[in-house]
Amino acid sequence: MAKVVLKNVTKRFGSLTAVRNVSLEVEDGEFMVLVGPSGCGKTTILRMIAGLEEVTEGEIWIGDRLVNDVPPKDRDIAMVFQNYALYPHMTVYDNIAFGLKLRRVPKPEIDRRVRQAAEMLGIADKLRAKPRELSGGQRQRVAVGRAIVRNPKVFLFDEPLSNLDAKLRVKMRAELQELHHRLKTTTVYVTHDQVEAMTLGHRVAVLNHGVLQQVDTPQRLYDFPANVFVAGFIGSPAMNFLPAKLTETNGQLVAQGSSFRFTIPEAIAPKAEGFLGRDVVVGIRPEHLQPAEPGDDGPDRLTIAVKVVEPLGSELIVYGDLDGVEVGARLDPSLRVQVGDKLTLSPQPTKLHLFDKESERAILHFQELEEKAREEKERVA
Repeated sequence: MAKVVLKNVTKRFGSLTAVRNVSLEVEDGEFMVLVGPSGCGKTTILRMIAGLEEVTEGEIWIGDRLVNDVPPKDRDIAMVFQNYALYPHMTVYDNIAFGLKLRRVPKPEIDRRVRQAAEMLGIADKLRAKPRELSGGQRQRVAVGRAIVRNPKVFLFDEPLSNLDAKLRVKMRAELQELHHRLKTTTVYVTHDQVEAMTLGHRVAVLNHGVLQQVDTPQRLYDFPANVFVAGFIGSPAMNFLPAKLTETNGQLVAQGSSFRFTIPEAIAPKAEGFLGRDVVVGIRPEHLQPAEPGDDGPDRLTIAVKVVEPLGSELIVYGDLDGVEVGARLDPSLRVQVGDKLTLSPQPTKLHLFDKESERAILHFQELEEKAREEKERVA
C-alpha cells in the first residue's frame, strides 16, 4: 500500500486544459472517489496516476517516489477499465494470470494467487470458461481479479460498473466495499455516478471543468457543500436553488424571494451580515421540504404549482413551479397530490443553505446552528 499525492497537477491537450492545478492527497489504504460530469477531468487524472498520460505541470507521488517519468509497468499500480479489456481467446484463469506470467512469476505462485483471487470474487467455478460464457458481472470480477493478483500498492478503477444494469451495479458496489475492507489497498475510483461516489468513498473529490471543487467525506459533502455546483451534483433528486436577496426586516436578517421569505437564525446571522443587500441563492434539498400544516400561511413557506408526480413506492417525488423555478420535494407516499394542485411546503429550518449568487460559493449552512447548539450542550455537560 502507498499514499498517492498530486501536487499542482495540470494537463493540457494543445489549447485545451483538461485538468487545472489539482492538488490531492490519497491516504495509505484510503478509498478515494473522483466524481463529476463527463469531461470534468477525472479519468485524465486517473490516467496520469497510471502513467498513461504525461503530466504537463506538477508532480505525482506514489509512496515516497516521484513517478512523473516512471513507466506505467514500474509504478506498482493495477488498473481496472470500464470495458473489462479481457482477452476473448483466453480462459478466465489465463486472463487473471496473464500479468503475472509477463513478470515471470513462478507457476506455483501464479496458481496460488489466481485461485485465491477467484475464490474471493466468487468465480472459482469459472476458471476454465471463456469471457463470452460469462455475464457482465462475472467479466467485471475477472477484471478485478487480474488486478488483485498483482498485489499492487494502488488500485485504479475507471468507471468499472457503468456497463452493468442497475441491480447488478448495487451488488457489485457491495462486493467492492467488502473487497477493499479485506485488502485495505489504496484505491482511486472514477465515476460520474454520485450514488456510487457516496456509497463507496471514504472521501470524495468533486471535479468540474478540470478544477477540484471540494474534497471531503460523503456526509460532509452532502451537509456542507462548498458551492452551488457541489450542492447540485451531490444528492438525488438535486438540491433546489431559489434566487433571493439578503435583507433586514424588523431587526432580523432574511433571504427575501419573489414569493417567499426565510429567516436567518440569530446564532448564524453574523456570518451572513457581510452579504446584506446582495443577491443570494437559497438551497433546499427535496427531502428537507414537507407539506405545511393546513391553514399555516406564515413566513418560511413556499407554494408550488405541481407539474410532475412520481410515485416510487417508498416515497413520492413531486416537482412544481415557483415563479418560473422548478422545485422538487421528496414526500411521504401516502400524500394525495395531483398535477395542477397548489402545494404549500415548509423547509426544515436547520437544513437550508445560502450561496452568494455572483461567486456561487457557500455563505453559510443553517445546520451550523444545530451543530453549534449540540457542541454547547456537550460542553456544558
